[in-house]
Amino acid sequence: MIAALVLVGAGFVFTVNRIGWSEISGKAWAVTYEVTGQGNAPVKISYVENPDRYERDAPQTTSVAGALPWSAEVVINSGQQAEVTATPAGNEALSCRILLDGERVWASATAAPGQAVTCTKVTDE
Repeated sequence: MIAALVLVGAGFVFTVNRIGWSEISGKAWAVTYEVTGQGNAPVKISYVENPDRYERDAPQTTSVAGALPWSAEVVINSGQQAEVTATPAGNEALSCRILLDGERVWASATAAPGQAVTCTKVTDE
């Protein structure tokens, strides 16, 4: 009886792996987006995030108006692109950074006054 259950269980595990369920590992990165600049006018910001680390679907883009300095902590699935873009309302010069685990700088950029700034980084697998 026990041998039969082991064989049935092993067959189920093999089936699950063949279907592809095992590919959804939940491997993801904790990312912090930061936008800084001069002035206090609202800045138009859009950023990419994965609301569910177990879903391999395309990440979603969120747009907000934020005061500077601005930051957001998000999750990005492995192998996908982290991205933040900020557009000033006036002639401010903006900078952005993408941080891994709130510490290590993955990407940074500074735009000319009045121009949008974008930081991107494809996460490791």
